[in-house]
Amino acid sequence: PEIPGAKKVNMKFLIEGYVDGTATLKPVLMNQGIGMDTSVTDWVNVELHNQNAPYNIVSSTDAKLKVNGTSEASFSPALSGSYYLAVKHRNAIKTWSSTPFSIDSSATFYDYTASNNKSYGSNQVEVSPGIWAFYSGDINQDENIDLADFSLLELDINNFEFGYKATDINGDGSVDLQDVPLLELNSNSFIFSNHPQ
Repeated sequence: PEIPGAKKVNMKFLIEGYVDGTATLKPVLMNQGIGMDTSVTDWVNVELHNQNAPYNIVSSTDAKLKVNGTSEASFSPALSGSYYLAVKHRNAIKTWSSTPFSIDSSATFYDYTASNNKSYGSNQVEVSPGIWAFYSGDINQDENIDLADFSLLELDINNFEFGYKATDINGDGSVDLQDVPLLELNSNSFIFSNHPQ
């Protein structure tokens, strides 16, 4: 149920492997056999982190990511002040906002897609001219895209896996050789999650 007076954080972001066209996403859940809603891509976890070291998580919630790249997270009305925003997805690099931002208004909007400098450390990939997305390929969620992710992808390819799988990097519902190129590219580019230390 909706929390009365909840603080809303409205976001726009894209997942590299799920991009379909210039600034839209595939209906991945439907492709993976979860429902028939063509307006939803997937679920994400949204965290608010303290703006000061050690940048602890203050609150987190799950939110739907729609095919148009928008998502809305609701947090306790008791929260106030400025926080770093961090978005986690089951096969993308955890991506932080570049700076803390205020959630004191009734609805806040943060658009990661508008510029690479909207992410901490400019840690996104340009998927169309002027449109940015979270890197895909962090299958084991260790905040690093590397050979450990490759072994999981290879295993699922060899087992002909399909359905709701983190290894389905391109979101078409099947784990196969089409999922390899992005993981290989991002592993070779030493992509990892950037955040304040």
